[in-house]
Amino acid sequence: MIESKDVVLGTLGAAAALAGLVLVFLGIVIAAYQSYAGNAPATVVRPYRIAGIALFGTFGLSLVTVALCMAWLALGGPHWLYGWTVGFFVLQLVAAFVAAGWTTRMVLWP
Repeated sequence: MIESKDVVLGTLGAAAALAGLVLVFLGIVIAAYQSYAGNAPATVVRPYRIAGIALFGTFGLSLVTVALCMAWLALGGPHWLYGWTVGFFVLQLVAAFVAAGWTTRMVLWP
């Protein structure tokens, strides 16, 4: 049987790693956004701004997941917090996949 502590420790490491991956995609979007001149039309740079906000939100979700894992460990593993921790990690996985896919599509096929 897999212990809850092992799941939360794995989640903690994976959530932190995904946070770093999301920052890479955020850096790509910021670099692409900055490649446009200051007088670029708003319609041209709007997708980059939206993607940047979405990626920053995904990064924030990653930090919340890490915080939940740390809280679960610090509080001695309350059962109610375990569900929230795993649920936020699943949400983080989905958000990271969507953000990475959208960013890749936006940068490679404008």
